[in-house]
Amino acid sequence: MKNYLIIFLFISGNIFSQSIGELKKTAKRDAQATIQASVDRNLSTILKYTHPTIFKAYGEQKLMETMNDIFRTMDAQKIKIKDFKIDEVTEVKKEGNQYKSLVKNTINMDFNGRSVTLKSSLFGFYNKKKAQWYFVESNKLLDDPDTKKLFPKFKTDIEIPLDEHIADDY
Repeated sequence: MKNYLIIFLFISGNIFSQSIGELKKTAKRDAQATIQASVDRNLSTILKYTHPTIFKAYGEQKLMETMNDIFRTMDAQKIKIKDFKIDEVTEVKKEGNQYKSLVKNTINMDFNGRSVTLKSSLFGFYNKKKAQWYFVESNKLLDDPDTKKLFPKFKTDIEIPLDEHIADDY
């Protein structure tokens, strides 16, 4: 009987680690798609990965207007994303009845002729039914009053780092 219990624990532990591995892969894939959509200014894809709480609070039309305003501001200030990379999916944890993740990324931008690097992260919430991650900019969960109002009970054991802006010196 002990042998069966050991085998069961080994198999269930293996399945759990494989599912966390798969969740990390899908978190990376979906974060990549989210950031690429921002680079491409593909509003429908950005909305696809926007957390439903944000979508419900503002609605599709308001979110699209806001994103277009952000892109116009970027154009006016001559801010262009040159490239980006997903650095790592640092953690995937089951908290309550939901999987959450932190995806660190690096975005290289041209800010009016000056190179600027943004090291930031996306906080992911997994939708099991859709097999898809929804993201919120991590720094907004820490210090944006509007985002905090939308997620008043937000708690996590995942450590969320502050964004880091690095300007190349000339």
